[in-house]
Amino acid sequence: MKLHTLGPVGTDSERAAQHYMSTQKLILHQSFEEILTHLDDYRGDQVLMPVAFRSNISPELNWADINYLEWAKLDIVTTFVLPLMPLILIENETYQRNIAVIHAATEGLMKRYLRANDLDNAWGPSVIFAPSKPVAMADFIHDQNRFTIISEDQFLKTTESKDPKYQVQQQLKPQMIWVVYQIK
Repeated sequence: MKLHTLGPVGTDSERAAQHYMSTQKLILHQSFEEILTHLDDYRGDQVLMPVAFRSNISPELNWADINYLEWAKLDIVTTFVLPLMPLILIENETYQRNIAVIHAATEGLMKRYLRANDLDNAWGPSVIFAPSKPVAMADFIHDQNRFTIISEDQFLKTTESKDPKYQVQQQLKPQMIWVVYQIK
């Protein structure tokens, strides 16, 4: 049996899958949308997703709606609690683009930070979404964006983590509930 979840290697979803798996073959996807819009292609397999899932592409693709609307295609196998890897909100003090690039599930965290720092106005950053935190990190660095929220451990593995222009403004340690579904 296959277990489908969000990739690339290094996502919280991949980590949760490794925590849960026994004999399944892990299949990492570029987005949850790739899985959820093709459930019929994965009949008999399982999908692992966090209850915090929110699509960056389609507003009706979020955990709550999927759980309710796809009840005929998905059976809950199990749930478990596994904290996310510690997150950091980073500011590039010499940014070239006044953009916050984040995973859609972290939008509330970013908006709270921007409000608290009077940056939720016309001069504040535009918020755009990436399909995963590793992709957000790559885009943040490559495009020289102003803000991101990413996994601390992954950022510390980059050479950019030593660059003083990247300032950690917050460390966040949210808990997460994970759901494993059997695809019917």
